[in-house]
Amino acid sequence: MRGNFREDLFYRLNVIPFSVPPLRERQEDVPILARHFLREFSATYGRRPREITDDAIDTLMRYSWPGNVRELRNVIERVVIMNPSTTRFDRKHLPPLVHRDGGRRISGAGSSTLHQARAAYERDYILKKLDENHSNISRTAEVLGLERSHLYRKMKTLGIVVKE
Repeated sequence: MRGNFREDLFYRLNVIPFSVPPLRERQEDVPILARHFLREFSATYGRRPREITDDAIDTLMRYSWPGNVRELRNVIERVVIMNPSTTRFDRKHLPPLVHRDGGRRISGAGSSTLHQARAAYERDYILKKLDENHSNISRTAEVLGLERSHLYRKMKTLGIVVKE
């Protein structure tokens, strides 16, 4: 069996054909859906209503969502399950995969100068590496090929604060 519909069944179901564009083509739906799923899963798991920051929403909107709405739903459910005591979700609570969608936007692309674009890219890259290394500065510096003191200076310059 090839998994195809029988032709007569297809025509019975295809009375009013409609098309739903993929989520990556409906970015404006991401915040609405994310907040809806957040309310849904907070109630499902018996938790107080949760909030999601604008930074987290922006990160979600940058992702291409190859799994469409179902993938967004799963990401929000994961965030609620994995952070039971958190009442306000930020970018750091999102899974690393969502941070790494490089095919859609260039970090800092809206910046007015090369220096600003480079700083935005460095900031995002360092944040990603910090997230991957669970905010371990020594390990992150090693992965980046930097001295720990240089990483601290770079983080200070870029306004990156790590809560210990």
